[in-house]
Amino acid sequence: MSALVVRSLVRGVFGLGAVASLPTQRAASTDAVDRDDPGLLQQETFDVVIVGAGIIGVATAREILNRFPNKTVCVLEKEGEIAPHQTGHNSGVIHAGMYYSPGSTMAKCCVRGADLMYQYCEEKNLPHKRCGKLIVASSEDEHHWVKTLYQRGNENGVKDLQIVMGEDIQKHEPNVRGYSALYSPNTGIADFGAVARQLAQDIIESGRGSVRLRFEVNKFEEDHAAEYPISVYGCEPGQNGPTRVVRAKNIITCAGLQADRVAKLAGGEKSPKVVPFRGRYYQMKPEHSDIVSMNVYPVPTGGGIPVGVHFTPTVNERRGHGVIVGPGACLAFDREGYKFSDVSVRDLFEIVTQVGLINFVRTNLALSFGELFRDLSKHAFIKEACRLIPSVTDDMTEPSFSGVMVQVFNDDGSAASDFIFERKALRGTTLHVRSAPSPACTSSLAIAQWVVNVAADDRCVFLSTT
Repeated sequence: MSALVVRSLVRGVFGLGAVASLPTQRAASTDAVDRDDPGLLQQETFDVVIVGAGIIGVATAREILNRFPNKTVCVLEKEGEIAPHQTGHNSGVIHAGMYYSPGSTMAKCCVRGADLMYQYCEEKNLPHKRCGKLIVASSEDEHHWVKTLYQRGNENGVKDLQIVMGEDIQKHEPNVRGYSALYSPNTGIADFGAVARQLAQDIIESGRGSVRLRFEVNKFEEDHAAEYPISVYGCEPGQNGPTRVVRAKNIITCAGLQADRVAKLAGGEKSPKVVPFRGRYYQMKPEHSDIVSMNVYPVPTGGGIPVGVHFTPTVNERRGHGVIVGPGACLAFDREGYKFSDVSVRDLFEIVTQVGLINFVRTNLALSFGELFRDLSKHAFIKEACRLIPSVTDDMTEPSFSGVMVQVFNDDGSAASDFIFERKALRGTTLHVRSAPSPACTSSLAIAQWVVNVAADDRCVFLSTT
């Protein structure tokens, strides 16, 4: 059975658990499947199986392969591509690390992770830019947040932060208005989906790693007398077979939107459960895409869900270069629901019966219903963006993509701000990443190091030198 739930800090994102191996000579995003005879069981063995091919899952697999040159790793992904959910549908910001409590794991992973992310993007020639960021206080009442974030950032080791006042804000961004702002020149942007796809390619090119797409995990079995004691069963999503099996000495689950369900399958506790929030984005029309050159954010509004509607330049391989506006943070009625009308009865029931969410809504009524209203009303959404750039009008924007992120709530209604791990499940063989909201994409390479270090503390089998 599982041992203890460990909370260290970091908020963030990854893909979902699941299937299909990719040939070494093909790109990691290729939709390739093993050529198995129908109905036959496929059994293969690995030192480590990782469930979830979001950025945390593939970064962790790569870290294991780099650190232990004799070990083998298999990543299982439910969907037909790498990083299909949280990693591939977010603002794409490389955060600098000023939001997080000094000394926390979140702060350490974010600051180190940002450095590692810039290095990796440069090494692999991936889309990225160190464009900077303004965190804007619209009024004097909000200025205390600017001072708090400045102090936190300095304590966390964030470099070159500056407080700018009034009209000096326009020296950085001519269209932005506010009482004051925190300027962070080392905040940037990247295409985290492209990063995850490259990490998956690194796994395959190692010669010791496999990535299986369309492999929806549905069962774990233990046989601790065997050399590879954990069997992981799955098949193509929505199908009854053929059943596929991989065997492992150790399991790490990084299942994102399905983290609690996958963890429970693999000997984990029922809680914590995740709550999905959908973030709608708009984008500036091409003729208005020069409205900002850097990230422009409001100061945090509290409540523990995303930091508010902001402006972000993009360097996305699939969506191109431009400026997105968002996201909102509307409660989603389906864990993988990217539209307001997407409803899963199972997901909805689990959401509305969570004590933590009920208490969150009760104590944050204006925030909760405000997000719902903005999700349904473009005018209300853009009005929120006008707090940062008053010249923006509805007709300057057009619809863009949506993303779903998960949040964990404590029973008192407070949003969990720590990375949540469950360790030593399945008789010490398994580690579950139960919650990692933003900035997990920024921090992913550092988080991967942290996860492997945790496994070392737990003396996982794969860390032996033999």
